[in-house]
This record gives sequence, structure tokens and C-alpha cells, in this order.
Amino acid sequence: MSDPVSAGREEQARRFDAIVEEAGKISDHARVAATHFRAGEVARAGAHALAAEGHLVNLRRLLDEIAVVHASRSRAVI
Repeated sequence: MSDPVSAGREEQARRFDAIVEEAGKISDHARVAATHFRAGEVARAGAHALAAEGHLVNLRRLLDEIAVVHASRSRAVI
């Protein structure tokens, strides 16, 4: 059985795994958007650009969660 410290580190690691997944999705949508823009398919490109932004929002939320956990455990050293 894992201790609370190990469990907390694993949860943070899972958040970073999720960030990797979101970053990949952003990349995929950006690549498709570029292809559509080059083909003159502006509406389709825009849809993928918006999807990329949605994944970016999710990525930012994950980073916010990581930062909040970090802040709760850190101490300022002067």
C-alpha cells in the first residue's frame, strides 16, 4: 500500500501525463488547421483551431492544478 506522499506524487505525475496528451491533441489540431487553411477551407480550419484552443484551456487547467498543489506544500526560504 502506498503512503500519502507517494500517492500525491503519483497524482502529480498523472497530471503531467494528461498535459502530454493535451499537448499532442493541440499539435494534431494545429496541423490539420494548417492543412485546411492551405486548401482554402477556412471554416474547417477554424473548427480545428477552436478545438486546439479547447485543449489548450484543458492544459492550462492541469497546470493550474499542479501549481495550486505545489503552492500548498512549498515554503518561502529567505
